Amino acid sequence: MTLERKSNIKQGFIYYVLSTLALTIIFFSYIFNGQSTEVMDSIGWGYFVSSCITHAALFMLVPFLILQVPLAALGCRQWLARTILAIVYALLFIVAVVNSYVYGIYHFHINGLILEMLTGPGASEIFVFSVWEYLKAISLALSFVLLSVGLGIIAKFISKHLIIKHLNQSILLMLLGFVLLSQGIHIYGGATMRSSIIESTDVLPYYFPLRANKLLEKLGVVNIEKINQIQLKGGVNKLRYPLEPLRTSIIDHLGKPNERYNIVIFCIDSWNPRTLTRECTPNICAFADHAETFTHHLSSSNATSGGVFGMFTGISAYYWKSFDYSNTQPVLIKQLLKEGYRVQTYPSATLEYPPFTKMLFRDVKGLNVSTPGKTTIERDNRITHNFVADIDKYKGEKPFFAFVFYDIAHNMDLPKSKQYRFKPCWEYVDYMKLNNNTDPTPFFNLYKNSVAEADSLVGVAINKLREKDLLRNTVVIITGDHGQEFNENHNNYWGHASNYSIHQVGTPLIYYYPGCKPGKRNYRTTHYDISPTLMQSVLGVTNPPSDYSMGKHLEDPSPRDWHLVGHELYYAFIRTDGAIIEKQGSGNLKIMDPKMHVIPNYPLSAKDLQAVIQRMNRFYK
Repeated sequence: MTLERKSNIKQGFIYYVLSTLALTIIFFSYIFNGQSTEVMDSIGWGYFVSSCITHAALFMLVPFLILQVPLAALGCRQWLARTILAIVYALLFIVAVVNSYVYGIYHFHINGLILEMLTGPGASEIFVFSVWEYLKAISLALSFVLLSVGLGIIAKFISKHLIIKHLNQSILLMLLGFVLLSQGIHIYGGATMRSSIIESTDVLPYYFPLRANKLLEKLGVVNIEKINQIQLKGGVNKLRYPLEPLRTSIIDHLGKPNERYNIVIFCIDSWNPRTLTRECTPNICAFADHAETFTHHLSSSNATSGGVFGMFTGISAYYWKSFDYSNTQPVLIKQLLKEGYRVQTYPSATLEYPPFTKMLFRDVKGLNVSTPGKTTIERDNRITHNFVADIDKYKGEKPFFAFVFYDIAHNMDLPKSKQYRFKPCWEYVDYMKLNNNTDPTPFFNLYKNSVAEADSLVGVAINKLREKDLLRNTVVIITGDHGQEFNENHNNYWGHASNYSIHQVGTPLIYYYPGCKPGKRNYRTTHYDISPTLMQSVLGVTNPPSDYSMGKHLEDPSPRDWHLVGHELYYAFIRTDGAIIEKQGSGNLKIMDPKMHVIPNYPLSAKDLQAVIQRMNRFYK
C-alpha cells in the first residue's frame, strides 16, 4: 500500500473518531428527554458516558469499514471518499436526532412500525406540518450535513499538521477501555439492580450490554434467588397503572349483589387446544359441560413469562421491565389482598425464574415459591396433594385465591407406565429427530399422554372442590400459559417461543362461576380478559377494564382486533383476519398470514397504526 493510501486511511480514521464524538453528544442528549436524570449518580453517569461513546463508535464503524477503507485502498480520490462518507454520517446524525423524538413520544426507538406509519396510506392525514416546521426540519438536516462536511475538513487538517506517534493505536486502546468500562459496570448494575445503570441503558437505541448473573453465581459472587428478590430503589416510575384509582361497589357489572367468591386458576403449561377432547381430557371436558368454554382464546405471549404476566396484570409483557424496575404489582393481586383474600400458589416449576415471586406476588405472605420433587410428574402430583390438603383444611373463614400451575405438558417427562393412552408414543422428547418431514404422531402422542396426566390431576382437584361443596361459591378458570406447536403449518416449527402463530399463542379457556350458563363462546378472547373479568365480577371493581387492562370482560363479545403478544423487544399484533404483524428484535416489520407465510402487500393504514401504538403505550406517563 502506497504512502498516499495509508495517509488517506489515517485521515479517514480521524474523521471516524470525530464523527463518533459528534454522535456520542447526540446519544448523550437522549437522557434529558425523560425523567432518567432523577436517578443518575456518579457511577451511572460514568456508565452512560462510556456507553454513549462505545455505542456511537459501533454505529460509525460500519460505514468506515465498508466505504472509507475500501475506497482508500483502491486509490480512490480522498475528496470523493470523504464526500460519500460525509453524506452517510450526516444521515446517521439526522436519524439519531429523529429517533430521540420518537423515543420521547412512543417509549421505543425507530422500528418497522414507525416506518410503516410514516410511509403507509393515510400518513399525510396524521402528520400535517406547517411551512415553518418544514423549514425547521430542512434547516436541521442541512446543519448536520454541514457538520459532517466540517468534521471531514478538520480531519484533513489534523492528519496533515498534527503528528502523534501511534495515534491510531492510542485511540483504539481508549475505545477498548470504554467498552470494558461500560460492559463491566453493566454486569455489576444488572446484578445489583442499580437504577441509574438499568434505566439509562434503555435510553440508547438497540443497545444490549452484557449480563453475567449466571457466571457470577457460579463464581459465588451473587445469588440468583436473592437477585430476583432485589427491588429497584430510587427508580423513576414511568407507569400509570391503573390509569385511574380503582372504585368498588357491592353491585356487580350486571346489577346483581357482589359475592366474594373463591377463585381457582388451573394452568397447564404449553397447552395445545387440540388436546381438549373427551378422549384426552375427560375430566376437564366433563367440568366444561357445566361452564363456559371459549373456543378462540389467545394467550398474551408464546412463552411462560409473557403468558402468566398478561393473565395476572391484564397488560402485555411489553411493560415487563417497567413493572420490574418500578416494583409495580398487578392490580388483581393488590385488590385480592385488600379484600382480605388468602392468596396462594401451587407451582410445579419454581416461581423464582421467571421471577414471578417478585413480579406478581411480592406482597403475598407465606407464598409457595417452589415444590420439592425430582421429576416433573412428582412435583405435579405434589402440588395437587398440597391444594387438596389446603381445601380439606379450609373452614370458610375468608375467601381464597389459588393458582395451580402444572408443568408435565411442558416437559413431557412422563414415565413409561403413563404412556399407555395414546400410541405409538415416543418414550422421551428427542429434538434431534425433528425436521419438516418428521411424522409428528409419536411425539404428539407423548404430549397427549402428558396432557392426559395433567387432566387426571385437575380432575382430582375439582372433585375435592365438589366434595367440599365449594363450587357453589367458587370461580374456576382452566387454561394454559400459551400453546404448543407440532409443525401444524409445516414450516418446521415445534414447541413454543419461536413464532406468534395460533398454535403457539392459542390455548383453551374454561370459565366457571356459580349460576353460569354453560356453552361454547366462539368469539375471540385473550389472557388480558381474565384480570378484568375477576375484578368486575368477583371483586366489585366498577372502573372500565381499559383503566387497568388491555382486555375486556370475558362475556363481552365485542371485537378484540390488534391483539398484542410478546415482550418489549420482540412482539406482534394478531388481527382478527388472521394476519400477524410482527415487530422483530432487529426492528424490522414482518407481516404473515395464519400459516406463517409472508404477505407481500398487506394494507396498513397509518391512522390505524398510530392508534394501535398509542393504545399500546397508554400505561406510560
